[in-house]
Amino acid sequence: MVATLQDIRNKVRRITGRTSDSQITNGEIDNYINTFYVYDLPEHLKLDSLKVNYQFLTTANQAIYDFDPEVYLVNMPPVYIAGYQSYMTQSRENFYRVNSTFQYKQDSVAVGNGTPGPYTGILTTTYIMQGYKRNPPGAYSGSTTVLPRDIIWGILFSGKGVAGTNGIAPSINLIDDGQGNLFDPADLNCNPAAARGTINYITGAFTLTNFASNIDNLQPINAQYVAYRPSRPQSVIYFNNQFMLYPVPDQAYMVSFEAFKYPTSLVNVGDTPQLMEWWQLLAYGAADKIFADNADFENMAKFRPLLDEQMRLVQRRTITQYSSERTASIYTEQTQFAQFPFGNMFGGI
Repeated sequence: MVATLQDIRNKVRRITGRTSDSQITNGEIDNYINTFYVYDLPEHLKLDSLKVNYQFLTTANQAIYDFDPEVYLVNMPPVYIAGYQSYMTQSRENFYRVNSTFQYKQDSVAVGNGTPGPYTGILTTTYIMQGYKRNPPGAYSGSTTVLPRDIIWGILFSGKGVAGTNGIAPSINLIDDGQGNLFDPADLNCNPAAARGTINYITGAFTLTNFASNIDNLQPINAQYVAYRPSRPQSVIYFNNQFMLYPVPDQAYMVSFEAFKYPTSLVNVGDTPQLMEWWQLLAYGAADKIFADNADFENMAKFRPLLDEQMRLVQRRTITQYSSERTASIYTEQTQFAQFPFGNMFGGI
C-alpha cells in the first residue's frame, strides 16, 4: 500500500524536484513531514480521527491535576466525574463565583520569642487546601539556568520581625509548595532540602523550623488558609494547562472529557500516518514548507491549490461523520429520550 514514510519522501522529492540526497537528505525531508504532520495539521483541521477520550483518576485531597499541552491540542466540555456530567469552565471569575475559596485567618497559632524558630502547633480547621506549582521545573534553551517552580501558595504563616529605626516591623512569611514543605516567598527554587518547615494538610499540624529572620518577642504568628470538606467534585476549571476540581476529591474518581491529541511522528521508513489517506496531504504540506524555506514562492503558489484540495479531501471524513446528526444541545434528549428530559447533569439544568 502506498502510504509509508518512504512513499511520502518519494512524493516530496517529485513535487520539489529534489531527487538527490545531495539536494536534500531523507532526514531533512522527515523533519518537514513531521513538522507539518504533528504541528500544522491538527491546527488546520480538527479531525474526528484525532479526537480521544481523555481520562484520569483523582487522588484523595488533591485539587490540581496537570494537562500535557505537548501531547494534547485542546480539551473540551462536557466533563464527566464518576459518570456525572459536571460543570467545566476556563473562566476563573465564573469558577470562583460558584466555588468560593475564602481564606480563613487564624490568629496566634504561635507566639514569637525573638528567634527565627522553631515554632509548632496545630491549626483548628483540618483539611487545608494545598498550594501547587504553576509550571514544572525546567531550563532555558541552551542554558543551565534552572527556572523557578513558580509556587501558588495554599497556606501562609506570617509574623512580625524586630522593628527598625523607623519603627516599622517587617512582615516575615512562609508559604507552602503543595508537598507539605514551607519556604520563604523569596526562595523561588523551593528546594525541599532547604525547607523552613512542614505542614500536614489533613491534620493541620505544623512545624515552623526557622523563618528568614527573628520573630519579635511576644508577636503573634498568624495563619491564612482555605479549609474544605472533601467530597465528589462537581465542577472543573481549566487554567494554565492544569485542572482544578472542586469540591476537593475525598477518594479516587474517574474524570473524562474529549480532547484532540497530536499525531505521533513518523520515524521508520515503513511507518504510516494515523489514517493512510493522509499521506498525500503530508507530502504536499512538507513540500510547501520546503518551498517557503527556500523562498521559492512561484512553486509555492503553484502547488498551494493541490495542498488545499488535499485538506478538503481529508476533512471530508469528519464532515460526513457528523452530517447525519444535528448539533447536540441541552434540548436534544427531550425529543429523543422523553423519560430523561434533563439529562444526567448533577443538580439538573
